[in-house]
Amino acid sequence: MNCSHIEDLHDDVNVAATCEDALRVTGLEAWYGESHILHGVELRAARGEVVTLLGRNGSGRSTTLKAIMGLTDTRSGSVRIDGHETISGQPQTVARLGVGYCPEERGIFAALSCEENLLLPPRLRDAKGTPMSLEEIYAMFPNLAERRASQGTRLSGGEQQMLAIARILRTGADILLLDEISEGLAPVIVQTLARVIRLLKARGFTILLVEQNFRFAAPLADRFYVMEHGRIVDAFESARLVEKAAKLQALLNI
Repeated sequence: MNCSHIEDLHDDVNVAATCEDALRVTGLEAWYGESHILHGVELRAARGEVVTLLGRNGSGRSTTLKAIMGLTDTRSGSVRIDGHETISGQPQTVARLGVGYCPEERGIFAALSCEENLLLPPRLRDAKGTPMSLEEIYAMFPNLAERRASQGTRLSGGEQQMLAIARILRTGADILLLDEISEGLAPVIVQTLARVIRLLKARGFTILLVEQNFRFAAPLADRFYVMEHGRIVDAFESARLVEKAAKLQALLNI
């Protein structure tokens, strides 16, 4: 792959795209029907990074994840996964390159047990990652080990969120798009999810995290992008978080 230098739209971040970029989005536009939602979104995530997409509700963060997966009605621009252009591909093409998407609604099969949910996902054909075994999943999520025989309807919201993430890890995906995974969960579950993200990062996973809970996201991310009205309006490394606090407070009401 030929690696080209890309200039970030914002003067806060000016970085070179490298062959190690797991995800690079350039000039991404997206529509639902005739509604134009995303306007030239630019972001990148290097292999093994946690990147957080911040913004108010309705700013376009969740649509960005869906557009990366190819789940919007129409999209244009460029979405490169490990150097492979996917903007014209179907969602299954993106998934087979090792991208796992955890939507806000989780999508647990309620009539199946926890373990049956974990046994369903297929191995992604072209993904470079190795699917996690049930033993690895249960070591990472002890709650799921305890509830392995429980039906999806009997799992708590936090356990369902753990199961939604664990199910992706069973496919071999190593680029994770996580949408509001901490929303509405008890603090102890949020702490568990933070621990899991750190473990996955240590294992080389790349994570793009959409979060409204800034206190959850802030200690985890290597880089932040801030969205407003379907555009990236700020971008900065974690080292500049304190410097950016006042601006974030104004933008996000935190």
